[in-house]
Amino acid sequence: MANTEYFKGIGNIKFEGKESDNPLAFKYYNPDQVVAGKTMKEWFKFSIAYWHTFCGQGSDPFGPGTQKFAWDQSSDPIQAAKDKADAAFEFIGKMGFDYFCFHDFDLIQEGATFSESEARLETITDYIKGKQAESGVKLLWGTANCFSNPRYMNGASTNPDFNVVARAGGQVKLAIDAT
Repeated sequence: MANTEYFKGIGNIKFEGKESDNPLAFKYYNPDQVVAGKTMKEWFKFSIAYWHTFCGQGSDPFGPGTQKFAWDQSSDPIQAAKDKADAAFEFIGKMGFDYFCFHDFDLIQEGATFSESEARLETITDYIKGKQAESGVKLLWGTANCFSNPRYMNGASTNPDFNVVARAGGQVKLAIDAT
């Protein structure tokens, strides 16, 4: 489904053992090695976290983010989200992992209104379902990010402003639907 390769020149990451000098190889994690009756792949259900891997810009208290991602270039929020999904599923595949996890608006930028946010989330959820069907990657978990937006500075479900509480409830419902 992707038209762009974001991690050019990087193939699938494989187990090569502790003697390998390949910096892009697993030294100790061998997904096929049996330990206590299960393979390592069965014991370790690695999941790529969308927010850490594809959303963080490298900012800190002393300045703005310094990371510029090739998938984060489009000014159209739908296209930007699809580009991020393409990069995410390429990365997950190259790592050989089976799972990913997300907060709702890691997948796509919130809209100006709740209705617009809902429509955007539905659009990217459908796109990601296609990526999952194509790759076999499964969702480990998804949740609502009711903490990053400044509207939640006084809490989400505990906020003294009922409009914020209602918005949080709606956002949780959308996240459940997306998950």
